[in-house]
Amino acid sequence: MAASDANLYQIKAAQLAVTKAQRDDVKAYAKRVQTEAQIAQKALMAALRNDQRTIKAPSSSLSSDRAALVKLLQKTPRGSFDNLYLSQSAQVLQAAWAINKGYAQDGTDPALKQVAGTAVPTLEQELTNGKALLPSALTGGQ
Repeated sequence: MAASDANLYQIKAAQLAVTKAQRDDVKAYAKRVQTEAQIAQKALMAALRNDQRTIKAPSSSLSSDRAALVKLLQKTPRGSFDNLYLSQSAQVLQAAWAINKGYAQDGTDPALKQVAGTAVPTLEQELTNGKALLPSALTGGQ
């Protein structure tokens, strides 16, 4: 499940950022993102705990793509870490926003639709906050 994979990535990447980031504002951002992703993951898993669901519970492991992103963060020197973390986080948050927004509008499961709808404003805020921390050269001047 893509939403779960995005949450798991955000949790793992933020854990790295809290210890590896050089800038205090990036560390603070990572702590917020980690907390929000943990809350979102708990809400998602709670919505999936229903005997009448036909949706399979998501894996507790990262997809190979997201695992590769985390591995890249682990290998990145501290001097380059902050911008790479913020760039990756923005990409994953953008994808998570699109998934949640789409399901909130067109989803078929009422509980999951509510979880997705609740996640959208939080994802929008974290995406905005993260992009604000990136140098303008990395965001295309946006």
